[in-house]
Parts: sequence; C-alpha cells; structure tokens
Amino acid sequence: MAPFITANGDDNYDTEVKARLDHKIAPRVSVEELSHDDGLTQLSALGEVALGRIATFDARIHSVNDTDTTDAVNILLRDGGLFAFGSIKLKDVDDETAETAHSLTAESLVRVSGPVIAHRKTHGRDEITASIEINKLKIISAAKTGLAKGLVSHRAPGEDSEQRESGLDGISLNDRLDNRVLDVRVASTASIFKIFSGVHELAVEYLSGRGFHWTPTPSLINYKIPGDDDYFSVPYFAGKDAWLTQTGEVHLGMALSADLDRIYDVHPVFRRERNVSTRHLTEFISLEVAFIVKHDWEEILELTESTILFIIHNLQERQKHKSELDVARRLYPSAGGFRLGLDAKGRLIRITFKEAKRILRETIGRQTDDQKDFSREEEAALGHYFAGDNSGLGPATDLFVITHYPRHLRPYNFFPAAGDESATNSFDIIMRGQEACTGLQLIHAHAELRRAMLARDPPIDPDSDMWRPFVEAYEAGAPPQGGFGSK
Repeated sequence: MAPFITANGDDNYDTEVKARLDHKIAPRVSVEELSHDDGLTQLSALGEVALGRIATFDARIHSVNDTDTTDAVNILLRDGGLFAFGSIKLKDVDDETAETAHSLTAESLVRVSGPVIAHRKTHGRDEITASIEINKLKIISAAKTGLAKGLVSHRAPGEDSEQRESGLDGISLNDRLDNRVLDVRVASTASIFKIFSGVHELAVEYLSGRGFHWTPTPSLINYKIPGDDDYFSVPYFAGKDAWLTQTGEVHLGMALSADLDRIYDVHPVFRRERNVSTRHLTEFISLEVAFIVKHDWEEILELTESTILFIIHNLQERQKHKSELDVARRLYPSAGGFRLGLDAKGRLIRITFKEAKRILRETIGRQTDDQKDFSREEEAALGHYFAGDNSGLGPATDLFVITHYPRHLRPYNFFPAAGDESATNSFDIIMRGQEACTGLQLIHAHAELRRAMLARDPPIDPDSDMWRPFVEAYEAGAPPQGGFGSK
C-alpha cells in the first residue's frame, strides 16, 4: 500500500487514518456472519436453531389465517423460496402485538421474534424450515390488500397440487411483466437474476485471471452503419445526431490499437428491432471481449470455448450457484444441467458452416439454402442432432461450434479465411439449439479495412466525419485482433 499523504505534505503513514481505513476494508464476511452480528437469523437457518431458543428474523407474510377469535393468528412466512409457520397466541402477547397481528396483510415485510417450537423436514417440494411461536412482531413495510395473485406459484405449503404443478401454463408474459415486482418475489424467478449475476462474476473471474482488463465503451455514439435502421436515435446538442450503441466493437478495436492488448466490457446495447422473439431484443446486456492475436485466429476460438466452459462448469459445480439452479428448476426444469460433450483435446465439437448445411440436408433431412444463414428451426434441428448419441462426431452435447461463416453473411470487417476467400474466420457457439455466442477475427490492416468499407453495400465512407476517428486508429498501425460477444 502506498503511503498516506497528509495535509502538510508529509508522506509518512497517518496511523489514525490508516486504522479507520483498515476497519472499512476489513476482510469480507458471509451473510451468516453479518446476520449473527446484527442479532438476526436467516429464515433458512431456523432448522439449525435449538428448540426453545429465541430467533429473530425478517420475512414476507405469505398468508394469514386470522380466525377472528381471541386465541391465535397463524401466519405463513416466506423468504427466498423457504417457508416457516408462525403462531401468535394473542393471550400471551401485549396489546400492541395483538393489534398488529390482526392488521397483517399478505406480502407485508415483518420482523418476528420468538422461540422455535418445532423443526420441520422437507416433504416433497414443501420447503418448510421450522415453526415459531411469535411473541414480538413488527411490521417493517405493510402491503396493501388486493395485490395481484395467482400469477406464478410460490409452491407454498397448502397450495393444491394443480396450482403447484402448473408452472407457467396459462400465464402470459405480459401479465408477469405487468406485475413484475410480485413476479420476481417468486424464488424461481429471482434465481434467474442471481444466476445472471453468477455468469457475470465467473466471466470476470476467468478473464481477469488471464490478463484482461475491463474497458468501458460508450452507450451514446455519433456513428452508424449505412443501411442499418435498427438504431435508436437520440436528440443531441447543437442539432447533432446521436444514437444508442448496438455494440462496443468499434471502441474496443480502437483500444487495441492503443495497445490495451486484452480487454472486455459488460454493457447494455440497444437494437430497434420490432420482432418479438428470444432472438430479438431491443435492450440487453452484452459481454464483449477483444484481444491482440499473437499467432493464429483459433486463439479466439480457444479463449471463447474455455470461457464458456469455465462459466458453465462452475455454475453447475460451485455450491452458491448450484443452489440457485436448484431453485430455478422448480419453475424452469431445464435450468442448468448442460451436457458438455468434449473431444480428446477437451474441445467442443467443431463443424464448418458448409458441413452444418450438409448435415441438415443429408443426415437430418431438411431442405436448406447454402446462401442463407441458419434459421431458428435449423439451429434447433442441429442442436437436437448433436444432443443425441448418434452424431458420429463426438459424445452427446448441448453445445457445439459452427465455424467459417460466408463473407456475405458477416459484417464487412470480418477477416477472410485462409484458402477460401468466400468464408471468414468466424464462429458461433450453439447452445441447446440457439446461437449463444459469436466470435471473429477482424481486419486490422488499414488499407484492407478501407477497401472493405468501400466495398460494402451500401458503402461506408472511411473519410466521413463520423468514421474518421475509427479509421485513424487503424492507420496508426493496429495489431491483429479478434474477440467474441455473448448476450
């Protein structure tokens, strides 16, 4: 650690400030340790609390059974997809607690305290941890009555089997999005956010461990590809044009020319696509990786494969991620569980674009046009084929690679393949029948880049004001480069 610089310019350590700083940056602690420090227990840990011992924890009220008698109010408490039963014996609590008990509403956030009176084992899918006799009750945030119900099941104790097993049947995406906060309170839906966070965490871990640095790229740009109408325009100052970015590729390429040799960005991108499908989104988060190629374009493929395999393997093996996958499977049974059919070199099955078209036509029996990209149905058919045991190219796998896409199906600046000028040094990784990741080598020589821009239909003017900064970065001597992007 560098010395502290004090107000008088003395570069000796300021021990008092250092002590305070050391306290601020103390080693990270677990959620359990934090809960212990603040006197709270997690609902998930109630099964480990000794019978008769007082536990205090926060939870949502899933349901209230107030019989309007003077005996008790029974509630079902929920947190993270787990449940606990709570009973408030009105004759044993003070008047304030009794009054609060009668005012409880479903989805309210409460803090309860009392002795654990029973441990409960999981029966089927009933995730019940314990029963508690509540003697103290505080409403942290009250929910109003009449909130939307019946969208997606929490799989709570007491729900009928038809409701529990219906999953997403009969529930429209619009209904879920219209009630998004309540929808995400369903643990299986919340787990998707946590798994997404895990993917980000693992990607950064893998890339940073291999010398990559996060290099943020702008979301607001002053250039666009001619003929591409999928940009969102934004009014800018002084009557100038601006757009929301579709990719960070341009700025990452310029950064490589600045000798930032291994870089990545995780950022939102925007596409003005009117289609409604899993292949078309107006806004999504993209991981884009770029680096200097030292020897051969397959370095890009090797890095992409190893990154994807690292993420999938650790999502399925590390306990913090496995537990979220388990929760997600309650609603999405196919979550996780990827089969990674690797060859003797530990690589995914690789086939060329032409080979994939031949397999579609000759083995799978589908008509396909070699001049067109794969349709959604064709990708799904290939995914089903390689997931089986009879592909003859390797073990059954949910992931495989298609390489060397034709130049007319890829952007202007993709590097042509050696020995076949009609193809490019590019690939897609197909995951369960859908494109999951695209990798490529880019043209880096400025003269070739200029020719490619002018040869495009419609052409890009390399001397236009909006494209000069990009072209100048390559005129300064850009290194061989490539990378991949995933969403």
